[in-house]
Amino acid sequence: MRGGSYEVKLGWLDGIVLIYRDLRLVFDPVGKRGITSDSKIFISHAHSDHTYGFSLNNQKYSTPETREIYERVRGRKVRNVQEVPIGTKIKFDDVEVEVLNSGHILGSAQFRVVTPEKVLLYTGDINCVDTLVTEAADWEPCDEAVMEATYGDPSYIFPERNLVYANMVKWATRKVKEGKIPAFRAYAVGKAQEIIKLFNLYTRVPVVSDLKVAKVNEAYLRARVPLNYGRSLRLGGKESPFIYVSSNPRASGRRFVEAVATGWALRAWGEEGAFPLSSHADFNQLMDYVERIKARKVHLFTGQSRIQSYLRRKLKVEAGPLPPLELSQRKLT
Repeated sequence: MRGGSYEVKLGWLDGIVLIYRDLRLVFDPVGKRGITSDSKIFISHAHSDHTYGFSLNNQKYSTPETREIYERVRGRKVRNVQEVPIGTKIKFDDVEVEVLNSGHILGSAQFRVVTPEKVLLYTGDINCVDTLVTEAADWEPCDEAVMEATYGDPSYIFPERNLVYANMVKWATRKVKEGKIPAFRAYAVGKAQEIIKLFNLYTRVPVVSDLKVAKVNEAYLRARVPLNYGRSLRLGGKESPFIYVSSNPRASGRRFVEAVATGWALRAWGEEGAFPLSSHADFNQLMDYVERIKARKVHLFTGQSRIQSYLRRKLKVEAGPLPPLELSQRKLT
C-alpha cells in the first residue's frame, strides 16, 4: 500500500483475474488455476468457450438470459448463481461492478469494475452495431480495458449489415425457386436466431431448425424476441419449400445447398453461399470503441494482434496482450 492506495492486480490465469485488496473477481474462467474458494465468478455470455465458470462451486454472476440458454443447451440447472440483468450494479464493499450490454448475443454482458483506484472494463465478446436480435454494445469510460480482438486486423472490415442481409435473402429465395433447400450452418446460440429472424421478416418461406437451435430459440422467445420456426430431426421427406438453420457441420440430402454465415466468410465474400455475418466487432468498430471509452491502456485477450500498433499509433493508447498472473494460490474450490 502506498499513500492510502491499494494495488489493482489484473492478468490471465485460466481466466481474466482482477484482485483488489481481499476481493478476487474472475471473468470467464476456462480452468481452475485462477480460482480460489472466495473468488467471484462472472460469466459474460452463453457461448461454450465462456461458460466453464458455471461448473464451479463458487458464487457466480450472469444475466438471466445467459443462465437460461446455458441450462437449456446443457439440460441441467446451475446452482449458486445470482442473476444480474443488464444495467445492474453489484457492490463489494468499496468496489462496484456494473453490467453493460455487449451486443454479441442475447444476454451478453460487459463488466465495468469501479474501484477507488481506477475503473476497469472487461468487454467479453462485443458487437458495436445493431442486429435484428441485439442492440449495439454499450460504451462507458474507463481507465483500463480488457478487450477481445477477434477481428483486430485492418483487413477485416465488414460490409454494411443490411447489404449482407439482402444478399442472404436473395440467394436463399433463388435457391428455393430452383427447388433446392438452403441450409445455413451457424452457431446454435445467437447467429442461428438472427438468421431465423431475417427470413421471418423478409420472406414467406418457412424456417426449420435442428433441435439444438430450437432449444436456444425457446430462450429468445421467453425474452420476447419473436421467432417463427419449425423443428425436425428428419427432413428428407418434406416436400414443401423451407430454409434450414442448423449448428451441425453438414446437411445431408440431394436437395440441400449449403451456406455459411460468419465473419470469417469475408475472405470468400461474393462466392456462392458465403456471407460475412458476424456477431463480433470488426476492426473499425474496435478502434472506434476504444476511442469512445477513452481507455489509457488496453489489454487484448484474444484474436488478432495487429490492432495493437494501430491503437498505439492512431489513438496513443498503451496496448498489448493481457499479462500472465503469477500468484500463490489459496485453497482451491
